[in-house]
Amino acid sequence: MEGSLFLPDALSETAKEIDGLFYILTGIAVVIFLLVWMLLLIFLVRYRRKHPTKEGLRLYGNTRLEIIWTVIPALILVVLGIYSAQMVYALQKPPADAYEIQVTASKWKWEFTYPDGPNGGFTTLNDLRLPAGKPILFRITSKDVIHSFWVPELRIKMDAVPGRETRVWVKPLKEEGKFKVLCAEYCGTAHANMVSDALVMKEEHFGKWVASGGKEDPSGQPLDGKQLAQQFGCLACHAIDGRELAGPSWKGIYGTERELADGSKVKVDDEYLKESIVNPNAKVVKGYGPAMPAYPQLSDAQLQALVDYIKSLK
Repeated sequence: MEGSLFLPDALSETAKEIDGLFYILTGIAVVIFLLVWMLLLIFLVRYRRKHPTKEGLRLYGNTRLEIIWTVIPALILVVLGIYSAQMVYALQKPPADAYEIQVTASKWKWEFTYPDGPNGGFTTLNDLRLPAGKPILFRITSKDVIHSFWVPELRIKMDAVPGRETRVWVKPLKEEGKFKVLCAEYCGTAHANMVSDALVMKEEHFGKWVASGGKEDPSGQPLDGKQLAQQFGCLACHAIDGRELAGPSWKGIYGTERELADGSKVKVDDEYLKESIVNPNAKVVKGYGPAMPAYPQLSDAQLQALVDYIKSLK
């Protein structure tokens, strides 16, 4: 991927165009800054007061110079304004063959709904996948408060507003790459945890992934339970060092016996953990409220990876 000294890797054609505009503006600003300071220093030295009793020459303006330093900046602003406006309009008009992904924000997670799949569409949680080289239209909304869909590598940031749909489109480069989706609008106490993984995939891998309903990893790599726990936001409520947060700590929990809210007891094993992830209100641990969201969309492989990770925390 192409890097930059100032900006993250640009993973779309639009991002490269925006970077180009940024560098043009920065270059012009630097040139003007240096020119002003150079002239200021020259005038300070050349026209400094050499004789305390002698008055300097009074100047009453120079029409030619004033026209020059007015017209040239005005022309620069007009050219940059036209170039910027064309870029903004281009961002608002997706190609007819753009692949549409519904983005739904809520405290404090991102849901991505794909129109294809075995059941006519499916939704992933904090897991955005994009086909390389294909235009993508994001249709963005929110379930609760205002969030902001921000992807630095794609140079896009669009508000997610309850009851409204905002749109933005991009065309990822024909290369694979990983990045993060962030929320750029403060949305509550766990705002900093509202982070989603995102991956640009080869188009054939993306097709296989969509055909599986988002439950198979075409790369064949084993799933990382810790990474999944971070991806799904589990660690915002479940500590791994023994601390009690909104939910029970995962440290040393596997194999223990827990008392439930109804007074019964349950052994923490694979079956109980998987049920608690898919249907958390089925067996609520005593002392905790039924506040955990359900994750029925997880595949068997993802559930087992999470259970194995919890099992490893001794």
